Amino acid sequence: MSRPLSAVHGPGAVGELRATLRRYARAHPDRAAVRAGPDGDDALSWRLLHDRANDVAANAHGLTGRPGPVVLLLDSTPASVATLLGLLLAAADLLLVEADNSHLADEGSAVRGAGPAAIVVPPGRRPVVPDSIPVYDYADLAGPHRAPSAPGRPDHRDPAVLQLTSGSTGEPRITRQTLGAALRGAAAYREVYRLGGADTSLVTVPLAHAFGLICGALTALTSGATLVTVPRFTVRAVLDGLRSGATVLLGAPLGYELLAAALPAGAPPPELRLALSSGSPLPERTRARATAALGRPLHQVYGSTEAGLIACQYDRAQPWPEESVGLAGPGVRWRIRPSAPGESEGSLLVSTPAMFRGYLDGPAALTADGFLDTGDIARVDEAGHLFLVARKSTFVNVGGRKVNPRRIERIAEQHPGVREISVFGVGGIDREEQLHAAVALEAGTGAEELLAHCRSRLMPYEVPRHVHVYDRLPRTGMGKVDRRKLIESVAHQATRG
Repeated sequence: MSRPLSAVHGPGAVGELRATLRRYARAHPDRAAVRAGPDGDDALSWRLLHDRANDVAANAHGLTGRPGPVVLLLDSTPASVATLLGLLLAAADLLLVEADNSHLADEGSAVRGAGPAAIVVPPGRRPVVPDSIPVYDYADLAGPHRAPSAPGRPDHRDPAVLQLTSGSTGEPRITRQTLGAALRGAAAYREVYRLGGADTSLVTVPLAHAFGLICGALTALTSGATLVTVPRFTVRAVLDGLRSGATVLLGAPLGYELLAAALPAGAPPPELRLALSSGSPLPERTRARATAALGRPLHQVYGSTEAGLIACQYDRAQPWPEESVGLAGPGVRWRIRPSAPGESEGSLLVSTPAMFRGYLDGPAALTADGFLDTGDIARVDEAGHLFLVARKSTFVNVGGRKVNPRRIERIAEQHPGVREISVFGVGGIDREEQLHAAVALEAGTGAEELLAHCRSRLMPYEVPRHVHVYDRLPRTGMGKVDRRKLIESVAHQATRG
């Protein structure tokens, strides 16, 4: 439903961001604020970042009065960071999406359903959307001011920052956070990890996701640190970033697994002081290998798009208990709702300073006292360490990217030869999950034809890696597809193979 999102605003979030950029532009005008590329050749100094963001803000005022959010496709380049900041300075309600995505071409996606006021894309991109939705690229907004009569600065406003969830219980939904909450989230990371102007933060995860946006971009930029991005993940790009003096590294478990294999033995990055992992559970084997290769402990960060930072690990003399995700982040409160009387494990409910305001299509399902059920099963020991017993099980972690099986099923079912389909992940504690599809097909339709259909509509990581063809899918007594039986069957086949 298209409607204005910022009817209620908090005090001064835009003004706080504007003052932060101005402060660092004046104090360190020629120091790199954000850079990318193998040699850091694509870079913006603090002065250029400040000026570019304000140019974008001046040209974007015409977008802020329309119903619906501005969809920003972030490709993690310095130009995308300047565009992000400029649109926030203009108090635009933003829906952040990875530049490489299949959502805009999918008429049934939550992104299209949000009723975008406009779409802002990297240069050279032209999304397949109705002509009624205006499309701009980064350069369009960063050029000479086209709005000389733009209204005054909206420094008192607190615009919406919208992000896609993983869709753990169905199709992805759009969370509604505010810029103020995102800045509070960044402040929490600054407090825990003590980022400052001497740091260089290498962010290897997409900036459109909560970890990349808040722990990565906003924490670095509000600390005066240099933000180093990786627009397209490769191990070489990460190695180049480490060799160029990165002091902080953010990544997903798969990235650390690949990095550990590539780093020369006995030659850890000399400047690195902090390595953080989030996006999916961190296997102990990966933690141990990466810690040895980096010469620094690899710490787990646990959070969600809805709640922000929940728990984290950090440097301390006492070792962290095995399988713990750490202690509560600043300002975080939690409680366990036992599954049965007397049990120590149960549903994890949290309240955080960066809590979201709800979903675009409905309110947040909070308790009466403002706690969110994370959907994770957890326990807390006497020292306050949080242990996740079971994670949300519906989505599949493919290389640190959360793929929603329900959405893949819906798109695959658009092929006329598909009678039944169930998409699921198969993996383990020490193995990355792979996407599997169990299907019953009409006569004359083969697995390769179905895969070609999927490849034409999905990103490569969203396409099932394995297709298992059945005459009909197994069902439970209630008539639902027996997903557990399918997963057990696939796992048994893999064991025999």
